[in-house]
Amino acid sequence: MQIQELMALIEAHVPALGAELQRAAAWVARNPRDAGLLSMRQQAAQAGVSPNSMARLAQALGYEGYGPFRQVFQDALGHGAPAYKERVRRLQGEAASQFDDALLRTHLDNARSPTVANAPKDIARAVQRMRAARRLYFLGTRSCFAISYHFAYAYSMIAGNGVLVHGLGGTYPDQLDAAGPEDLLVCVTQNPYGRQTLEAARDCRQAGVPVLALTDSPLAPIQAHATQALLFDAGTPSYFHSMVGSLALVERLLAKLAAAGGEAAQQRIDAFERRLDASSAYFGGPSPGPRRGARKT
Repeated sequence: MQIQELMALIEAHVPALGAELQRAAAWVARNPRDAGLLSMRQQAAQAGVSPNSMARLAQALGYEGYGPFRQVFQDALGHGAPAYKERVRRLQGEAASQFDDALLRTHLDNARSPTVANAPKDIARAVQRMRAARRLYFLGTRSCFAISYHFAYAYSMIAGNGVLVHGLGGTYPDQLDAAGPEDLLVCVTQNPYGRQTLEAARDCRQAGVPVLALTDSPLAPIQAHATQALLFDAGTPSYFHSMVGSLALVERLLAKLAAAGGEAAQQRIDAFERRLDASSAYFGGPSPGPRRGARKT
């Protein structure tokens, strides 16, 4: 079981647990990193429950004991930077049919992951944060820049307060200098986690700027700086991590934002469409008028 699935399982089972096990489950949900690092007795002491309650929690969730339950968190902690060369070597020795089937299954799982890993109330809270912000700063580095660019571009179709943090010329700090508590930094980051994204999130939180993190693990380092985090899966049988899960999460948020945008969003996107038509931005659209000075035939 992946850690995202286990966290969803804990949330689903909490209402049916007794008070003692609810305290244990709440501590694990708030401290997934410590759940993989600390002993069962240390975890129980921090949660304010008995060690036996931690074992009973694991059994209530379908595990034989606390060891296998804790192993899920330890496995997630062990996910360092990917070994690209080893992945390519494995691909070259794998049958094409096996790879194709595995890739399709993984894509489908990743596309479903934002729905599985995030409760509707968490999506709604994130949408409310975005709608309430004075400005939205969209940040993603390296491969995640493509996702943050898409997020910022599509968001600009329905609202005018988005800012793409592109960092050209090393200007990440400069672009975020004007951000304040009324704004929101929206970070996209997945393993391997970009240093500049983590540093920007840290600096923003220290300056009082809320941070919405879209990431691939409850143990991702961005969690230490996030006001709220939404999850997706990024697994892949290929050599490069998948972007399907992060894109699926962004698409879900965009649809929710548009649905909640009311007349203002409709007016904004109408003006956007008219600009596209006027400039013949896409093949097959209205043709621009004759250039000034062009000879008529």
